[in-house]
Amino acid sequence: RRANHIARQLLQLGVQPDERVAICAERSLDMIVGLLGVLKSGAAY
Repeated sequence: RRANHIARQLLQLGVQPDERVAICAERSLDMIVGLLGVLKSGAAY
């Protein structure tokens, strides 16, 4: 659910497919959720 929310937010911000998104986070569950959100939006990390 959280990954889907991040993906929707990225798309609303105008992130395009295959666009790179930077992630700065310590290794944790939140980092994994962020990575999944980026991938679900069609972008890359």
